[in-house]
Amino acid sequence: MFVLAVLASLSSGGRSDVGLNELFGVFNGSNSALANTVMIDIRLPRTVCAALIGICLGLSGLILQAVTRNPLASPSILGINQGAALGLVATLVFPQAAAIGVGFLSVTGAIVAGGLTFIIAGGLQGKLNSLRLILGGITVGAFAYAFARFALTLDDDVASAVLQWSAGNVGDVRWPDAQLLIGWSVLGMVITLLLSHRFNLLALGDSSAQGLGADPRVTLLIGTLLAAVLAGVCVSIAGPIAFVGIVIPHVCRYLFGLDYRVLVGAVSLTGATLMVIGDALSKWMGGPSEMPIGVVVALIGAPYFLYQTFMEKDLG
Repeated sequence: MFVLAVLASLSSGGRSDVGLNELFGVFNGSNSALANTVMIDIRLPRTVCAALIGICLGLSGLILQAVTRNPLASPSILGINQGAALGLVATLVFPQAAAIGVGFLSVTGAIVAGGLTFIIAGGLQGKLNSLRLILGGITVGAFAYAFARFALTLDDDVASAVLQWSAGNVGDVRWPDAQLLIGWSVLGMVITLLLSHRFNLLALGDSSAQGLGADPRVTLLIGTLLAAVLAGVCVSIAGPIAFVGIVIPHVCRYLFGLDYRVLVGAVSLTGATLMVIGDALSKWMGGPSEMPIGVVVALIGAPYFLYQTFMEKDLG
């Protein structure tokens, strides 16, 4: 499925004369210089970035659901995406913030938003309240979104430029973005795999995890920090993309079970596949102008989220 999605993404785009034949032409040297440029410099980094964003967002959701033991936890639900978006908007509107760096402020915004949500939910006491976690995330996300919108009103040119990005967009990514995502996705997979045993113990309950040598507070701190960084990096490059972090872990648990050592790889591959499929569909569904990938993923994820809301017997 992943390979087919990659082929579909690479063979589709704005130029109808550059398709599957030109994709294979990259390897046998039969392409024109223009076709090679389209494939190598535009479509390939876009597909790579879409896959890596799927990995990072999927892992971020898996981690948050593990440390909170809440099936609704995800970067978008807990306000992390919105915090990262606020950090990015600040770099565009305020020249002083731009000197600090887009990526740094996006990640910082994600960490601060995630930290506030966990404080509201009682994370400092080591006992998270599921209802307060969700309500806290919605509140923090709403405040971050409101501040971001207010900042955009200060500069109309920036507001129009941010509009498409805010819906989730990988159309303008290039190889430097892919290189950044490669580093973070590999680091995220390695650290999550190292934490997977702690996640399995945490699923048994705080007292059981503590007795078996896994301090729940340490796991919560490391997991939340990693999830916020992964989501923040993705937002700084492609904008806030919802539902990947909540849908992918649920699907993988249904297909592969509850062992987090298995789920790390499963979530990574499934998240990458979903995002690459979304990238291919975004090129086909938008007509003359592409539909943002965030919209396509939302059209896929929202029905599942609604289904999960009605079918889940115990959300806390």
